[in-house]
Amino acid sequence: MRAEYIRPFLAAAIDVLKVDFGVDWVERGELRIETSYYTTQEVTAIIGLTGEIEGTAMFGTTKTTARRMVEAVTGVLPPVFDEMAESAFAEFGNVVSGRASILFEQQGWQCTISPPTVIIGRGAIISNGGIQRLIVPLETPLGEVQLAVALRPAGQPARA
Repeated sequence: MRAEYIRPFLAAAIDVLKVDFGVDWVERGELRIETSYYTTQEVTAIIGLTGEIEGTAMFGTTKTTARRMVEAVTGVLPPVFDEMAESAFAEFGNVVSGRASILFEQQGWQCTISPPTVIIGRGAIISNGGIQRLIVPLETPLGEVQLAVALRPAGQPARA
């Protein structure tokens, strides 16, 4: 997988966190490659991409960070991780992926995104069709959000 595929997601995620969630800063962690099939976060939002680029984008965080994201938007911290927190994190992944798809189109790659799927709990098996995941953690005042992107040009065989 090419590292350039994560750049639109990074730009979009940083923008969404700053503008929509009002964070003052976002610190990007070190890029790494992962071949694991398992989710590693308490909450994972998954968005599929199809078109000239295909694969998945995954956004992972803790339940606490998802609750803080709700608080950033509504002014009220949910006492527990609930449907509102789940929905807010799913929408975060959806908006970031939508903005990333616009950035891809500006680079000449047409793609569309699927509605988000949210997985609660660590250890769920997610197959990316053999596409490696590029992962970048983003540290914010709300907590860490992990971006994991597994994309390839349409029709290209997966490489381990």
